Amino acid sequence: MEKQRPPVTDPHRRHTAEDTTASSGSRPLSRSTVRRAHTPRAERTGDHHSHPGALPPAPGWLLRVLESVWLPVVLLLVLALLTEQVATHGPLLAVDRWVRRDTLHLVAENPYPWLDHLAEWWTDLGSSTIAIGLLVGATLAAALRARSWQPLLSATLAGAALFATVIPGKILIGRPGPEGQPVGPGDWGWFPSGHTSTASVCLGTAAWLLALGCASARLRRLLYTTTTLLCAGVGVCLIWRDYHWFLDVLAGWCLSGVILWSLIRWSPRASGR
Repeated sequence: MEKQRPPVTDPHRRHTAEDTTASSGSRPLSRSTVRRAHTPRAERTGDHHSHPGALPPAPGWLLRVLESVWLPVVLLLVLALLTEQVATHGPLLAVDRWVRRDTLHLVAENPYPWLDHLAEWWTDLGSSTIAIGLLVGATLAAALRARSWQPLLSATLAGAALFATVIPGKILIGRPGPEGQPVGPGDWGWFPSGHTSTASVCLGTAAWLLALGCASARLRRLLYTTTTLLCAGVGVCLIWRDYHWFLDVLAGWCLSGVILWSLIRWSPRASGR
């Protein structure tokens, strides 16, 4: 009687149960056992073919816009357009007159006098005394926490860029204010808005320096959101109190955006991004 050969186990052959499972289209089994894997490979998507696993969360669109090199380019183009229109008394100044007329109408019909007092207080955030004082305090706190002189350098660069652009622009353009105040020789004009630029650059730099050493992402978002609202409120309140034209404020925001983007992009820092 012929002897039966013992079955030969092929190490490269899959288990019968695996063949059955794969053919049936159900969840694949793990390699070392016939039990089902807790995290099947077939149900995971990877960010790379050789690195299976869950995809990391993609950055938000706002972050991509803020980091794009096109942001300062667009801001500079808008600033150049506004400057040309103001210097040549272009047709875009009709927007200023329309915004001022409607704003004065709202102010006249405002039944809450405390709004005027709030707007007056809010505009003070753009004064050199308050804005620079807040920046100095935040810079010292960031320098002591990081034990580095780099926050001092960043704040100095921000202040230098602010005064080197706003003051010459005011003197060269010499735009009269909303109430028709004349600009004498050597006086400063109203374009771009100095209070808007000072508040945005000083408070924005202060928030950035404080956020560099903040480990909580939620706290950083809260800090940036609060700072943005404060700076936007300064510009709105300047228009509400009839201290500036709308285009003055818009130019101040554009200029501040370019300064802050350049500062964050190239300024030395003592902490991570």
